[in-house]
Amino acid sequence: MKIIVDSSTPQNVKLSAKYKRSFAYPSMTRRIPVILTKVVDYLSRDKAGIIKCYGEDAKEEIKAAIGEISQLKNHMLTSKKFECFTSDDPDTEVWNSHLNRKEDLGENLNYFESDWLFSECYLYRRVREIFATKDLLKSLDPFSAQKTELLKYSLPAVGSLFQYLSENEILDSTRIMELAHMQSEFCHLMKLSLWGNKFDLSLKQDSNVEDILNQAKEWDEYLLLDDSPKIFSTLCSTDNTEKIVDFIVDNDGMELLCDLCLADLLITRFHIKKVNFRVKPIPWFVSDVIPRDFHQVVSSVACYPIDIYQSIGKRWQKYLDTGVWTVLCDQYWCLGKTYPEMCVEDPQLYSDLQESSLIIMKGDLNYRKLLQDINWEPTTPFSKAVGDFHPAPLIVLRTSKSDLICGLRPGQAEKASQKHPDWLISGNYGIMQFNSCSDKN
Repeated sequence: MKIIVDSSTPQNVKLSAKYKRSFAYPSMTRRIPVILTKVVDYLSRDKAGIIKCYGEDAKEEIKAAIGEISQLKNHMLTSKKFECFTSDDPDTEVWNSHLNRKEDLGENLNYFESDWLFSECYLYRRVREIFATKDLLKSLDPFSAQKTELLKYSLPAVGSLFQYLSENEILDSTRIMELAHMQSEFCHLMKLSLWGNKFDLSLKQDSNVEDILNQAKEWDEYLLLDDSPKIFSTLCSTDNTEKIVDFIVDNDGMELLCDLCLADLLITRFHIKKVNFRVKPIPWFVSDVIPRDFHQVVSSVACYPIDIYQSIGKRWQKYLDTGVWTVLCDQYWCLGKTYPEMCVEDPQLYSDLQESSLIIMKGDLNYRKLLQDINWEPTTPFSKAVGDFHPAPLIVLRTSKSDLICGLRPGQAEKASQKHPDWLISGNYGIMQFNSCSDKN
């Protein structure tokens, strides 16, 4: 029997759907069921296309998957106990070990009483399990149609940005740019990368995309923290080491397109040797990028019937072909673990990140994992909230879609709440929040 508490999440406690007045509760009772229903709709509507791709015998697997997703939705809403996984996916043993460890600690392992972060990650891993246990549909991405639709609407909406970059020769390394101008363009593209995070299909249930170059100026009034000048100083440091930047990627479509523009600027203007794009290894939180999505975006830009697009797309493909850009997918990003645990739970990944000159971390889920999904006092220093995660200088670009935040000035949260009571969960407020590797509390 699930225990529901009629209150918001207490201060300094992990978010959980058991708190009825928190965003976690309606998320699990209303938002997630809609997401699962959309997967069922996709399998039913596109059955013929899936069978054409995977073979006639896939018909029975589609039928089975639809039934299992419906059962998963029922299990979630009735808060059934979490079960171990049985597929041969490479993360199965790690997930089961984590589940057993939590049970040994006496935690209530269900969708409402467990930590919200763990519950949501478990649910999406359970969606993956449904397809991982199939013979023919093992590689099927149940969110692919939604991401393809998002990309279709994002491509024309990024045209004015591409034109701006081309006409002003922003990405032309032969054109000399004054330092102040370079900082201005850098901060501009950082903001576009931030506001691209608004287009998240796990929160926003449609593919409507606006012209981000023209809209971004209006959104800037909702920027609560802007540490981009600190990042500029970090990138312009005078040491002669060959710099590496790691992008912890979030959403497909408009957000990824803006991320790629920013990454191109880093290569062109800051002499970054290499950019690692760290994406998800499995379909995750609807619109999160997996390797196939990344390459689809680059090829779609290169094949788009407008010269500017083709020029930029071919340029990006060359970065990939020559190893200037790499696409990496470690399983840690799709576990139910927080980032302060990484140095112990995945020391190799943590060590890899220590090689970075700058980590650019995107989106709300990454922020939640970074902050351990704790409802911190909003003025809590960022360096304290991230615990033991200090591999390299870090900037988070996040539009707020969950009720936790840190590092704000006194009175800032109260002011935002008075203006917009849903400020933490609407996706309208943004932060560009920096923590240097040396900022350890």
